[in-house]
Amino acid sequence: MGSVSILLTGCGLASLQTARTVPRGETQTTVAVSYLRNDQPYFIIPPLPIDFMVRHGATDQIDFGGRVFLGLGILGDVKWNLLPRDRRTALAVSVGAGGAAYPGSYKGTEIIHVPVGVTASHAVTSWFTPYASIGYGAYWIFNYADRDPTITYAARTGTGDGLLMAHLGIELSRASGRALLLEYTYARPVVDDPGDQFSFTTNHFFSIGFHSGDGPPLLSR
Repeated sequence: MGSVSILLTGCGLASLQTARTVPRGETQTTVAVSYLRNDQPYFIIPPLPIDFMVRHGATDQIDFGGRVFLGLGILGDVKWNLLPRDRRTALAVSVGAGGAAYPGSYKGTEIIHVPVGVTASHAVTSWFTPYASIGYGAYWIFNYADRDPTITYAARTGTGDGLLMAHLGIELSRASGRALLLEYTYARPVVDDPGDQFSFTTNHFFSIGFHSGDGPPLLSR
């Protein structure tokens, strides 16, 4: 079984958002680049994953989004802020689903991903919001490697491969809502299905991102 790092372009593993949802009817676009560090050898230069995400406000406390996932896939999710939007503190839960396929490389690998998470943030000032989140990502990986018919392989457990995800970040925003995001992400494998011939390694992401405005922050409480 090979131990591999996260694929390079459009990982979709950084959070790049506070717990505060995009206002109803507004759309927010986020672009970010990360420095990826793990125990795998690099080819000439270290990998620099690029993230692209679009979110839209469905209600005052619920938004939904879509983002590039592992380069050739799409990941969608819904986020619900459990607290009133006009509070400085926000607490949100999110759940998503997505997939990616590699018809040429990676031996036609297909990936299904289901993430869940909890995010908390607090607007200290109108322009400074620290945030933190923790979550779990389940991955089901198919056709990662050719199977030798003369070898007996471990059976799939059905659990997939699981990553524990932790994010710490700050959002530095302008009155328009446009913002700079600085974030650290820790991704640690906690579940491994030996039947898929694949294994994650621990990854560290250091990300810088920018997102379009979603209106001025509401800081009445």
